[in-house]
Amino acid sequence: MLTNYLKIAWRNVWKHWSYSLVNVMSLALGMGVCILIGLFVLTELNFDRFWKDSDQVYRINQINSFEEEHEAAYVSIPVGPAVARQVAGVEATTRLFRRSGSMKVALPKTPPQLFQERDVIFVDSAFFQVFTQPLVEGNPIGVLKAPASVVLSESARRKYFGDGNALGEVIRYEDRVDLTVTGVFADPPATTDLKADFLIHFETLFSVEPEGTADFLRRDWLYNSTQTFVRLTQGTPVGAIESQLPGVIRLSNDERVVKHVRLTLQPLHDIHLYSADLSDPTSTGNISHVKVLALIALLTMLIACFNFINLSTAYSLRRIREVGLRKAMGAVRSHLVAQFLGEALVMTALAFAMAGPFVAVLLPFLTKFTGRHFTVTDFLQPELIAISVGLLVATAVLAGTYPAFFITRFQPVQALKGMAGRMGRSTGLRQVLVVAQFAVALILVVATLVLFQQRTYLLNKPLGFQKEQIITLPLFGSGASANLPQGIDGTFRQRMNTFEEAVGQSGSVQGITAASALPGSGYVRSLVVPEGKTEQDNIFVSWMSADYDFLLTLGIPVIAGRDFSKETGTDHLEAFILNESAVKSLGYPDAESAVGRPIQRGGEGGKKGFIIGVVRDFHFNPLDTPLEPLIIDINVPRFTVFAVKVSAQGTPATLEHLKKQWESHFPERPFEYSFLDDTLDAHYDSQETQSQLLGLFSGLAIFISCLGLFGLVEFTTRQRTKEIGIRKVLGASVASVVVLLSKDFLKLVLIAIVIASPVAWYTMHEWLADFAYKIDISWWVFILAGGMAAGIALLTVSFQSVRAALMNPVKSLRSE
Repeated sequence: MLTNYLKIAWRNVWKHWSYSLVNVMSLALGMGVCILIGLFVLTELNFDRFWKDSDQVYRINQINSFEEEHEAAYVSIPVGPAVARQVAGVEATTRLFRRSGSMKVALPKTPPQLFQERDVIFVDSAFFQVFTQPLVEGNPIGVLKAPASVVLSESARRKYFGDGNALGEVIRYEDRVDLTVTGVFADPPATTDLKADFLIHFETLFSVEPEGTADFLRRDWLYNSTQTFVRLTQGTPVGAIESQLPGVIRLSNDERVVKHVRLTLQPLHDIHLYSADLSDPTSTGNISHVKVLALIALLTMLIACFNFINLSTAYSLRRIREVGLRKAMGAVRSHLVAQFLGEALVMTALAFAMAGPFVAVLLPFLTKFTGRHFTVTDFLQPELIAISVGLLVATAVLAGTYPAFFITRFQPVQALKGMAGRMGRSTGLRQVLVVAQFAVALILVVATLVLFQQRTYLLNKPLGFQKEQIITLPLFGSGASANLPQGIDGTFRQRMNTFEEAVGQSGSVQGITAASALPGSGYVRSLVVPEGKTEQDNIFVSWMSADYDFLLTLGIPVIAGRDFSKETGTDHLEAFILNESAVKSLGYPDAESAVGRPIQRGGEGGKKGFIIGVVRDFHFNPLDTPLEPLIIDINVPRFTVFAVKVSAQGTPATLEHLKKQWESHFPERPFEYSFLDDTLDAHYDSQETQSQLLGLFSGLAIFISCLGLFGLVEFTTRQRTKEIGIRKVLGASVASVVVLLSKDFLKLVLIAIVIASPVAWYTMHEWLADFAYKIDISWWVFILAGGMAAGIALLTVSFQSVRAALMNPVKSLRSE
């Protein structure tokens, strides 16, 4: 019996090859999208699960409530040792302090090599007890015991020492300390945000930083610079650990910390996807993006299933007499249902086979859009294979159940007399499914257009300063201490001055300045004591230090008072400049009244001075956050980066000039540069990725919907072949026949537009609510999306309608 059913199924596939092709293609596209997105979602969910007993590892996060409650992924350096000493149930603790820097190695018979390395992390000796993994070389227990020790990744080992032995070799870091290689660890898989090429003993950090900065990092409980991880002893509940964390905070002996800081634990498995709202630049995942993609996969698959149900139900009417005859010959309904479900399974299996080429074609797009590197071998994961098989079976059942039960419900007499054909003319279900699939496709199109508009708005919104043609040159390694004093003494300052003079001699250089940070790179928040306030008021404001020509170089206008000036002789000691938001935040009536007022940075012993000017607000943070108060001073030891304004012409020659002067004045540091506008635009890459993905999948959704519409129109025209022939014999024109066949389907598309528009508006309005600066959703977006859908649908319908209308009526009537 089973063999017979399979033969019949295969014959029906070939007999109605056009219907089968449309059905298989739409299902294949839907399955391909599901499998691709399933691969991405599975990869995201598996982040950091490869560590041994990773469910026992937690990160200590910090919740601050000075002004409003804010959770951060970083805590102060003293927290780690305090937890290790005070908290029972913690097996091991390690801190991670990220700090890029220069690495120099000199090997026998080879010239010294100098590199700028980004993936450098200072860790405690218990690192390999928290993140357990075998070492390629060295002993995990004692590999980080000695000060100034460093463990390399296999990639770093090959880069510096080739295939030779690295143990015992010396690497000079930041031209300040010699590191001895004590171990080599295997390159971690791609499914981790904990990417490192150099793991350095934590105490070495205090040898690298200037003495004042090192002392500040050791003792300060408010400066959040470090990720701290703990491994809990087996069976210890998380609540038992968190209940002890307030005692850790009390060790700070700082009333502000005790009152406004709270520590929490976040599971290692949650960090990748649930850190987007935290101050965590290391996390590259976002659970919202994963949910959106999963929803897109589900909707695309539903559209494909709607097509299958629609077409299967329509074409099943041709087999009513076959069903009636089978029933008259003694076939029971369960056998007939099994036969039609089997045919659905055959069709689904064919679609699954065709999904492979679609996946292969779309895989590079997924790699590009998500930033994850995927290969064909990634599809061999047991979980993904199980998901794919489940998708195959679920699709066959979902898409084949209704047609199977629909066609077998008629009594033999009804089927053989043709009554079922009249009963089958009720097209309510098919109309609902057409409306549903076009509504889903329209929502995706609207979302794509709004995402594109929002990103374009963010990229083109005036930021209050010049971002184009600004080249940034970092003076020191970036990291958690980048905004702290880097120990620039008089000699180094003189080198900076001569470098600026030499660079300025180029006609293509229009300005050069130095600062502690540039827009987009983040600013440290500092305690501020304005006139009439005290330390106990806990006023914290973003702070940056800049050189005399900073405002001029970046084109930031002064709206009250004056800019910094070398002529005064005291601006570097006591001058402060505020932005408009800081004026309002600190309670001054207007910009003019703020000028001349005394102000202090920091608590007792902090820098005291006067407000000399106010600048117009400029966006120093990404546009998904509102403008914040900012205070600027001149503090040379905190300078970390040059900003060079250049002309648009001759950029390669300008870069060559900068490199030559850099190597002459700062030979201990590699020359690296970036363009400020590229750095700022990179903040909105996630919006671009979402827009491109939505554009791709909305296009696929429209295409799948039109495939189904194409099949339905073909079925309808075949059903009405005799009617069309009679109308033409009676004088109907081709245009009237096209209108007759098209109007019903276009009505369904118009209904889909009406239904989809408010849903799409609400969805995108909620999405835009996360942005401090956003577009208003324009009415023309819905007109454009609806017009696109209606136009594509009209082309699809018209193609079949015109072909039917052009048929010879004599031939149509004779065939009937």
